[in-house]
Amino acid sequence: MITAQERVLTLNDRCDSCGAAARIVATLLNGELFFCGHHGREIKDSLVLKSVKVYDPEGELNILQ
Repeated sequence: MITAQERVLTLNDRCDSCGAAARIVATLLNGELFFCGHHGREIKDSLVLKSVKVYDPEGELNILQ
């Protein structure tokens, strides 16, 4: 499930891969992962399959919502 209006990302939210500003949040069964646009797109297919929901307010992953 992909959602667009559930939360607000702040400057304190950082990519778990590189530390850049987070633009995508993947909610998994055991927690959340934050990604910049680059790293989110890099693992897009796996991210969508394994996540309970994906917060992508700016459409970085280019997935129909």
